[in-house]
Amino acid sequence: MLNKKFLFVYILMPVLILIVFLFCLAVGLDGISFADTVKALFGGTNDNVAIIIKHIRFPRIFMACIVGAGLAASGCVFQAILKNPLADPFTLGISGGASLGTAVAFISGLAAIRTFFLPFCAFAGMIVSVSVVYLLSMQKRFNSNVMILSGVVVSYIFSSAVMLMFALSPENSVQAAFLWLMGNFSSFDERLLPFVTVVVLINIIILSLSGNIINAVALGGEKSKTFGVNIERNIKFLFLTASFITMATVSICGVIGFVGLIIPHIMRKITGGNNVILIPASAFAGAVFLPLCDTLSRILFLPVLIPVGVITSIIGGLFFICLLLKPDRK
Repeated sequence: MLNKKFLFVYILMPVLILIVFLFCLAVGLDGISFADTVKALFGGTNDNVAIIIKHIRFPRIFMACIVGAGLAASGCVFQAILKNPLADPFTLGISGGASLGTAVAFISGLAAIRTFFLPFCAFAGMIVSVSVVYLLSMQKRFNSNVMILSGVVVSYIFSSAVMLMFALSPENSVQAAFLWLMGNFSSFDERLLPFVTVVVLINIIILSLSGNIINAVALGGEKSKTFGVNIERNIKFLFLTASFITMATVSICGVIGFVGLIIPHIMRKITGGNNVILIPASAFAGAVFLPLCDTLSRILFLPVLIPVGVITSIIGGLFFICLLLKPDRK
């Protein structure tokens, strides 16, 4: 059974990612065929098609894969260490920090001076929010309920500060900030792509290799101690690692909700609750899910491009409505 799960995760899912990647490259307003898309990747077609495929769609879809993988993997870890199925990268106030940093960048005019200031301010805001949640949780020895409540409180405070800044700011800067905060791949800085890719992939590998430790931490209490696991120390490490993934992804493309919430739930039904398999499976599934959502956001209301966060929120909301309406099975 375990061999079948390994085959599914490490063979079938990477193949699925490749298929979805090529599909998303071919879909768009320009009517480029699938064959021309493949040729453009190897320089075997005319310049216009090559520019569209290589310099516009390829970076966007690649970033969607990386962000989707990072959010799904970090959400999986948060759910495990907090022992809460509703935990995700944004339950802990990370989105609130990103929102505040982004609002400061737009309203102060820093984002207009240089695009680098936007992800920098978002990243700085998230560091503040994660640090506050970390320090509050440390007072209660990283109790899972305290971590979630701290994150919710911090998120509300930061979101209120953002609303206050919007109310006191010019309308044009508010609209630009609002679109970015809904999650958007239309205007990310491609120069940050290598950095974000390295950060996300390295930390996903670390979390995947820590699967057995996460399993032990998820048991909690005396059960974890029988395996020789220091719960408090490992929760600190896992929390910071997963938070760093989220900070890297959100700082470049905005707040994209529900990916880290629904993907681990779906993959848990398929692969089981063993985090050795579940974390990489969630990462691969996120790399499939988010590019498809982004492609849908590009073609749904052509020629208008809507933020991908709108699509993920709608799908996530419908997903949880279906869970609520589903009969309980004991």
